[in-house]
Amino acid sequence: MTELKNAKRLEQALRRCPSSTFWLVARHENRQMEVLMVGCSGEQALPVFSGEGEAEMFVWLERAFEDGWQVRETSSGELVSILYGPCAGLGRVALDPSPEIVGINAVSLISVTRERFLSWILDSPCSISLGAHHHTRRSACPL
Repeated sequence: MTELKNAKRLEQALRRCPSSTFWLVARHENRQMEVLMVGCSGEQALPVFSGEGEAEMFVWLERAFEDGWQVRETSSGELVSILYGPCAGLGRVALDPSPEIVGINAVSLISVTRERFLSWILDSPCSISLGAHHHTRRSACPL
């Protein structure tokens, strides 16, 4: 039941064509790009932001910039590639998480499964053709 509520919340929050832009938090490490991950009830979640400002605020409040993390614009197509490729083992996607949510380990309240998020993007009628300073709660997925 919670998964259904989260999916509806995701759709309501975006209220736009999923072929639009998203923002991730990423950095370059050892000549490779990594995306930031956050803890989510024993799993890892990819924080995906619907606006650049939300992503920048997250980086600033988490002080993630100190570790080289930056906001990165991405298309839905690239996001699908990331979720099917280097982050295929990822459990969940969190939309616009705040550092407070991450800090109290409540990311599951604002997240959906990776599969449901991908389904939402890929099954959309307008989809494009696709060929709190808790450093221990953050990890990275190399791309």
